[in-house]
Amino acid sequence: MRWNALPALLLWCCVAAGGAPPSAHAAGEPGTRAATLAAATDAGRRPCIGLVLGGGGARGAAHVGVLKVLERERIPVCAIAGTSMGAIVGALYASGMRPEEIEAALAAVDWQALFRDDPERAALPMRRKEAQLNYRLELEAGWRDGGVVLPTGAVQGQKLGLLLRRLMLDASGITRFDDLPIPFRAVATDIVRGERVVLAEGDLPLAVRASMAVPAVFAPAEIGDRLLVDGGIVDNVPVDVVRDMGADVVIAVDVGSPLLDREELRSPATIAYQMVSVLMQEKTQRTLATLGERDVLIVPPLGNFSSAAFNEAVSVIPRGEAAAEAELPRLRRYALSEAEFAGWRKARARAPASEVPTIAFVEVVEGRSRTARLVANRAQGLVGEPMEPERIERAVASAYAEGSYQQIGWRPVRRGDEYGVELNPVDKGWGPMFFNIGLQLSDDFAGRSDYQLTAELLKTRVSGDGDELRGLLRLGRTTELSLDWFAPLDLDRRFFFGADLGYRAFNVPLTAFNLQAGEYRVSRRALGLRLGLQTDPRWLLEATVRRADLDAREVVGTFAQRRIDQQAMAFGGRAVWDTLDRLSFPSSGTRAVLSLERYEDWLGAGDEGWAARLRADTVFSRGNHHLLLGTRWASTAGAPPRLATFSSLGGFLNLSGVLERGFIGDRLGYGRAVYYRRLGDTNALFAVPTYLGFSLEGGQVWNTGQAFDRSRTVLAGSAFVGMSSPFGPILFGFGRTNRGDDTWSINFGNLIRNDD
Repeated sequence: MRWNALPALLLWCCVAAGGAPPSAHAAGEPGTRAATLAAATDAGRRPCIGLVLGGGGARGAAHVGVLKVLERERIPVCAIAGTSMGAIVGALYASGMRPEEIEAALAAVDWQALFRDDPERAALPMRRKEAQLNYRLELEAGWRDGGVVLPTGAVQGQKLGLLLRRLMLDASGITRFDDLPIPFRAVATDIVRGERVVLAEGDLPLAVRASMAVPAVFAPAEIGDRLLVDGGIVDNVPVDVVRDMGADVVIAVDVGSPLLDREELRSPATIAYQMVSVLMQEKTQRTLATLGERDVLIVPPLGNFSSAAFNEAVSVIPRGEAAAEAELPRLRRYALSEAEFAGWRKARARAPASEVPTIAFVEVVEGRSRTARLVANRAQGLVGEPMEPERIERAVASAYAEGSYQQIGWRPVRRGDEYGVELNPVDKGWGPMFFNIGLQLSDDFAGRSDYQLTAELLKTRVSGDGDELRGLLRLGRTTELSLDWFAPLDLDRRFFFGADLGYRAFNVPLTAFNLQAGEYRVSRRALGLRLGLQTDPRWLLEATVRRADLDAREVVGTFAQRRIDQQAMAFGGRAVWDTLDRLSFPSSGTRAVLSLERYEDWLGAGDEGWAARLRADTVFSRGNHHLLLGTRWASTAGAPPRLATFSSLGGFLNLSGVLERGFIGDRLGYGRAVYYRRLGDTNALFAVPTYLGFSLEGGQVWNTGQAFDRSRTVLAGSAFVGMSSPFGPILFGFGRTNRGDDTWSINFGNLIRNDD
């Protein structure tokens, strides 16, 4: 889940930059002089050099530049302590990676994807994709014990945990960090007790994950009975930790952010940022004041480089090199000869790559998830395959995409002579009941405006077998109250049964020359059953049966038929193909929905006939340029109930320039080409994407018994500016038809719609 709200971003910038208050009780867990240090250091010849890598978010990439200089100058390191980003770089170096390898790993990370827990939208099961059409905000909350429960972090760290596991896979068998090629410590904060925690053993990727769990941005990491977050809160430059490890000389690297200037303190947010930064800097300065004459302090010249600019992190590596080179006279006192350093490096190098073992078994920890069997089933295909992280991550992502897990971790295990994979699924701590809201607004600046408020309640694990009950309430342009039950029929959720019950009502204007001449209120009360098949997240097949009572009553106008009542009984099917990457401003993929229904005169229904519909949109992109091609088609045969089968056109990017639902009829044909170009820096991690675009559209609506008349086709076009705001997509545009109808409008809504 992504969360772009200001409080999360503020906390990210504050803490990741080292801007968090120190604990009033910063008591550390005392370290011990590791036995490996005694073997690594000949006290009679050279001192033990400890390396301290401080926290600083993206600024911490400068540590890699410092490591490059230390290696080039043949400076041996016998102990490393790191906080936050310093813990990542330090752990990688301690486990045997060379600085150039660390740089390549950081450059290869897709940071934007890393801050989204879910897999790409195309990989989500179809029911989650279609729930997004209800236009919800991206902040999911829970309801438990009569109150609202929020996630403990905007990002649960699912992809971060997988990345750390992949990078540190060679160290998977090491549980004592003294046994790494270079002894290592990660510093975290016990958020419950307010204590510093020095992690010296356990699972290395999890320890690093805990050290960088920025409060409110990343969910805390659980290790034993402790709830751990970013170590920068209590000790951003852990000098005393490396001394406790036995270091005689300390090389400390501080990458914290500077305080804001007076001119920059212009809002409550910047004042709050400055407050925590002052407290953090005071703690850091007291720590750095303990450095002695033999120690070396390196402060890379990072200026105002943002701690959140991860997409540009590798650009500060040369600054780390420059800062270390400025300290060469002091560093070279500890240099080894070429022969000695070659021996040191060889002793600490990673073991040469061996043959990748075959996965002989899969084990799933069942204590923290009620659907652990699903995870086990999705991972069974790994047995007999090579133990490759990418292959395992695909299986994990397939299960995680179901949406009920806070995280799913994995680690390699060995049982005798066999190698296997252990999976640890954890259900969302704010479930199993979730709710979400959404708000859509539109205004044509001519006195016509409407809104759509959506509230969704989802209860998972209704019977413990993976079923879900979804309740939907919509108020505004459409009034709706519905319940939908999804029940998988097999463990892999390929086959499923569904039932829905609901009420829906909306207004349909009757227009002439784009002026409203009257209006009907159409209401539908329906009960439906469906049987579905989905063996791939890209497509879905459903068979449906539905009974509905429908009525339309006049609310504006003086028409002869003031009320219409109909009943419908329909049997049908639906096929869906959906690979779109997003609904707001998609850049790749296709969504197509084809439905066919047969209406019978059963159970009180009085009309018979057929109805078919097609809606399809596909996107082509090149760089920042995007072209969305879409079509809609609807037709009827026989005499099906018109209130159940009519279609409508009108509204922005649904025949722009025409009023919403301005044209209604039994048959419809419509096509559109929408071009939009993204503006600004597309690489910025927390940017608000902005687009400039236009559309060309054409369509018409006609009734059974009428022939398609090419001359009646309405041509339309629009120009718009759009943005993906924290509250959803916003479109401001102007539409005009070839008949002279035009509208200005502002809309909160997606380019991809599902309403007719």
